[in-house]
Amino acid sequence: MRKDYLTSLATVVERGVTRTDTRHPAFCGCIDWHSSVHGTYALLVASRLTGHTPWFDAAEAVLRSERLAEELTCLQCGELDHELPYGYAWFLKLAQERERWGRHSDVHVLATEIATRLEHWVFSLSDDDILHYASRREYGNVSWAVLNLWEWSCWQENTALQKRLMTLTRERFIPLDRHFPASYDEHIDEFFGASLQRTRTILSVLPSDEARAWLHSFSSDILRLKPNVIAPKPHSAGLNFSRAWAYWTLFTTTGDAAYRDLYMDHVVTHMEKTEFWRDDYKQYSHWVPQFGIYAIALSMGEKGM
Repeated sequence: MRKDYLTSLATVVERGVTRTDTRHPAFCGCIDWHSSVHGTYALLVASRLTGHTPWFDAAEAVLRSERLAEELTCLQCGELDHELPYGYAWFLKLAQERERWGRHSDVHVLATEIATRLEHWVFSLSDDDILHYASRREYGNVSWAVLNLWEWSCWQENTALQKRLMTLTRERFIPLDRHFPASYDEHIDEFFGASLQRTRTILSVLPSDEARAWLHSFSSDILRLKPNVIAPKPHSAGLNFSRAWAYWTLFTTTGDAAYRDLYMDHVVTHMEKTEFWRDDYKQYSHWVPQFGIYAIALSMGEKGM
């Protein structure tokens, strides 16, 4: 069933990635740079998990060395500043996928520059900034940035950065508990559940015993939400899948089958709502299927586990 879902989603993603919607040297499909980045990531993942090589070939056509060099120039000239932190975080996920499974290192220079800029942004935030960006339910969400910076630091075996991120999580993320009451993630107007994203980051960054102790004190019951069957705004269409990311992390951390069931409910419910991911390119299909591929890949060994 998961492979069938991946096939349906990746077929839509390929149509967007292979378009020329912008003037970006490499990531010119899917209407905008960040959607093209996570579209390329999604094709690599779908190809690896299904064995369908044309999706790998489509992604490789985007990731030509000369195009990546031009993207680095654009980054250094400030043309991608608006993609900080969201698009930068997605690029680190793409770089890990390609380096780990594609065995290509030509994304590394660009990824290193992006990681450095993302690290500087994260650690330059004041306490008030951390609260502000942790509460964001879209592009500015700092939890998403920290999580992907953490995964990149682990992939690169950068222990110094890992220690800094662990300290930041303990000292500046955990004290935010009181700002995320049970009602916080009931908002369905954007594509992130901010409380769930913060929870996922804490559980991923901190040692397992410490993370579980925190979750118990935070009261994990407030994180159990039913999947949405409507999308009142275009960004609402990504929320079921992004919630599923967090529910899979909660399941693997706690072993609680209720979180596995929530993960499945959110994925299956949204897959059945094809009008919110398949057909409308401008509103949904240029980005929502990528969220779904990432959600499904998590339960199929997305990080190579």
